Amino acid sequence: MEKNCNKVNIFVVIPNKNGMFHLSYSLPLLEKSTYPNYSIILIDDCSTDDSVNFVGEHYPCVTVLTNNRKKGFAGAVNTGIIYALERGADYIAVFNSDIKVLPEWMDLVVHGFKNQEKVGLIGFTEVLKEYEDLYYSWNIRSEVKYKKVNGLPGCLYLCSSKVFRHIGLFDEGYYMYGEDNDFFARLRKIGYKILQTNVPVWHYGEGSSGSHKFFITWLAYRNALRFAIKNETPLKIIRLVLSLINQGCNPLLLNKNNDPNYKRLRRYNIGINFILILGSCLWNIINIFSTLRVRNGIKDDLKKRLVDNIE
Repeated sequence: MEKNCNKVNIFVVIPNKNGMFHLSYSLPLLEKSTYPNYSIILIDDCSTDDSVNFVGEHYPCVTVLTNNRKKGFAGAVNTGIIYALERGADYIAVFNSDIKVLPEWMDLVVHGFKNQEKVGLIGFTEVLKEYEDLYYSWNIRSEVKYKKVNGLPGCLYLCSSKVFRHIGLFDEGYYMYGEDNDFFARLRKIGYKILQTNVPVWHYGEGSSGSHKFFITWLAYRNALRFAIKNETPLKIIRLVLSLINQGCNPLLLNKNNDPNYKRLRRYNIGINFILILGSCLWNIINIFSTLRVRNGIKDDLKKRLVDNIE
């Protein structure tokens, strides 16, 4: 979907993997967006369901791109970012397939980039699926508030194109889970602000991951440690390992049902969680040199890929 207007051009990038169920409710709401100049790009990561045909049949204005091999969430988003930058996007929204947005979601936040200095990314307030009433009860006439944060829920955020041209793409070594936190950390290191608004977005949760819950939990542990090795000091890496053991294996830890990350890390019993933590440590030891090579930034081949495609 493309709309011509003098306002800034926003590209909405949606990674998809077997997400037809979620697209059936997210796309109708997205198409009701009131902002007058946006395009929707769906990147399919080798889906085996009928989601690509579903989008082509029911949403012909959505541009569908397909990866020829599985690249995960990070790789799918990168494909969409490059496509958007090639076509002169001013801002790029990373949009999970399993969310519900208000029609005014873009109008309400895009002005935040102009009203404050050095803003690189603006996110929303995540409403978990169990609390859908909070999403529907938000008053559109409410004052939009901003607060500076270090990170955001990764289900939806709007990013200035100049940020991608400055620091590169998402690190595809994460595959999925953790690539957004890594991107946020790189963004902060060079002085960009991350803002969160009080505008709500309803999030089903793990809708891009299908039914592979064990794999998701494994990635959550593995990538948390990879992030620490790539971005933190040795002492903080050790603390992170101890924290993961505490979160996954401490039977006295208070239940945090409202925390999606907690639920992901405590999905299984203590024994399985401990095996997953040991496995993530082993994986990161085996891949330590490839992680250290990207410790100071995104992979060189991703930087080159970005430059080659936008020059």
